[in-house]
Amino acid sequence: MFYPKTPFYGKGLLLENQILKVNSHELNKLLPWLCKTPRTTTYRINTLRTSVADYKLKLETKLSALYGSSAPLVYGLKEIPEMLCISPLDTTTDNKYDDCRKELIVDTSCGAAVLRGAHIYAPGVLAMESGTQLHELVNVFADLPGKCKRGTATRYDCNEKIFIGVGEVLMQRHQLYNNKEQPASGIAVRMQTNVSGVPTLGDLSDEDALLQNLPSMVCVRVLDPQPGERILDMCAAPGNKTTHMAELMCNRGTIIALDNSASRVRSMTEKLANYTCITAHQFDATKAWDDNSDIDSIAPPFASGSFDRILLDAPCSGLGNRPQLCCNIKQPKVLQSYPHIQRNILSQAVPLLRPGGILVYSTCTVTEAECEEIVSWALRKYTELQLVDATPKLGAPGLPLPGLEAAQCDLLQRFGPSRENRMQNLDTVGFFIAKFQKKREIS
Repeated sequence: MFYPKTPFYGKGLLLENQILKVNSHELNKLLPWLCKTPRTTTYRINTLRTSVADYKLKLETKLSALYGSSAPLVYGLKEIPEMLCISPLDTTTDNKYDDCRKELIVDTSCGAAVLRGAHIYAPGVLAMESGTQLHELVNVFADLPGKCKRGTATRYDCNEKIFIGVGEVLMQRHQLYNNKEQPASGIAVRMQTNVSGVPTLGDLSDEDALLQNLPSMVCVRVLDPQPGERILDMCAAPGNKTTHMAELMCNRGTIIALDNSASRVRSMTEKLANYTCITAHQFDATKAWDDNSDIDSIAPPFASGSFDRILLDAPCSGLGNRPQLCCNIKQPKVLQSYPHIQRNILSQAVPLLRPGGILVYSTCTVTEAECEEIVSWALRKYTELQLVDATPKLGAPGLPLPGLEAAQCDLLQRFGPSRENRMQNLDTVGFFIAKFQKKREIS
């Protein structure tokens, strides 16, 4: 069966060459890794509402009902005590491709979600063969070239479609395609198995727990927010790290969450409303600093030295969001635009931080330009900043660059296909974390 070896399918080498310019020897390892699925599922438990032990029992009960004696293991990590991990299934005994089954085609974003354990929702179904019946088992493929027309009723003839698993049909063709005024919604195909071995649970997220990638949790643990502190989340949507901070602070203190998009702020309003310490604003983080503002203001812009800690989970190319079956970025200039935005926001963050305060910079991407090069630039431009160890350390050190000393690279965390990752067995998404402290006195 065909499977991509680069997320830049059909886009040539121009984009690939933008990823790692200094450490280009790592590309042969990195590109196929980006296409593969992280096999460990992780949930963050809201310990303000429930215990980790109680939620572990809930997960184990659900998995036992689905998989019986073959149910995967649920376990925790001492470094992130509010997290539970679900191990992958043994794929050697899973249902495999059967040519006698009918085929169903989904787009690549839907296919990536299925490989992470999701079911198939109606908008993601591109093609279903005529005569497919309710509760029939079908072979599910993702359309890598993107040439399958929505509503196709015959078998899609393509050598580069990706087999991703077997599912049970819950909606027929007429439900999916015959009402243009009111498009179908809900689960169209309930996945039975997938080729990644990730348990098919859908998303069990609720107020008690949240499906979240491990490095995102590590990021907030590195920030280490404390009860009573004043914290700024500069690019907060969808609010998962924001709520994690509130939980670690026992909902005591002040967290101000900014996002430039009104729709994204609206979408996280209900989630954030459960925490009295969080205030959200639609605001452009590149304008967050104004020294004429009141030092105690809870609305942007803010005066110098307004915050004890700042999280800058920056807008980025998102190349670490595995599996990348087919990256939507088409031109090098799109990749090249992100460091400019990241520098602009970081330039606002530095004066907003109190002396002795902590700034965590993170991205969910793998390019040098958005990760290590931003750190190197910040240290050159802002002599009041110093790197400190980004602990807990579950990833690998940063990649070497001419502008960074080896000791500085060791303080960073990069989650990628490195043997140095301390939790390599978790096989997580690509991510980068740097932790700065503002010096109390500029030397």
